[in-house]
Amino acid sequence: MSNTVKRDRNSTPALLAAAGALLLFTAGGLPAADLATVVSSDSGPYSEALEAFKAALRIPSDFYDASSPDFTPPEDATHVVAFGARAAAVAYPPGTHLVCALAPVNGRSRWHEISMVPPPAEAVAAFKGLQPGLKRLAVFWAAYPAEAYLDELRKEGEKAGITVILTKLKGPDSFPERLRRLMGKMDAFWLMPDPVLINKNSLMVLASFSCANSIPFYAPTYALVQNGATASFSSDFSESGTAAAKAITNIYKGGEQPRITYPENPLLRVNSELAVKCNWPIRK
Repeated sequence: MSNTVKRDRNSTPALLAAAGALLLFTAGGLPAADLATVVSSDSGPYSEALEAFKAALRIPSDFYDASSPDFTPPEDATHVVAFGARAAAVAYPPGTHLVCALAPVNGRSRWHEISMVPPPAEAVAAFKGLQPGLKRLAVFWAAYPAEAYLDELRKEGEKAGITVILTKLKGPDSFPERLRRLMGKMDAFWLMPDPVLINKNSLMVLASFSCANSIPFYAPTYALVQNGATASFSSDFSESGTAAAKAITNIYKGGEQPRITYPENPLLRVNSELAVKCNWPIRK
């Protein structure tokens, strides 16, 4: 991974020099902070988020790639930013202040989440604006997000005249049976960014059902819109990186940080190529 440094006492002098340079990459010449940034891999959304994170960060950090064969968790960091589920699952020392992005968190003390879902009120407004006839919205989830988010989503739906049907599933194999049961009872469905439910087969099932029955499929990311979903309302991965940088900087400086932070600038993006073919009841 480019510009990635792992602490290693057996490193060559050249690598140690590079590490020293990275530790001082922030403006102001601040001394090295007790901050570690751990990324699940060096590609895809993690890379996009990390680049934005680096650009916005204002305190020094060591960088670790959790996908590296010789990865060892940071032992002396008091603050950690983790990008992705693999990075979030690392056993960090007790008491570590952790900001987690692009992955669900388990709610431990001193853990802060950069949300993978948009604010409930904004999501309801976006889908209602796209689909004016929306009255019944099924929401598929297994473990993410927390029930507090879903409760707020249901309340915001009521304000907009939408019944939110919270549909908790055990796994992706539950989709075919659950979709059949919801036929005639929902006007659209929204898949949460829940790793438990998302795989190639489940996405194909959802996209095929949506198009065949003209029931909009709202996806957690734009990448899924490009693969058959109707639309997504979400922030770019770079926005998550920027939000993580602001959050950890605030925490490091002793500021109060909300348990959950929503990235800025969520965008509604529509699959215009399939809109006519699938006859979705949305604004064309």
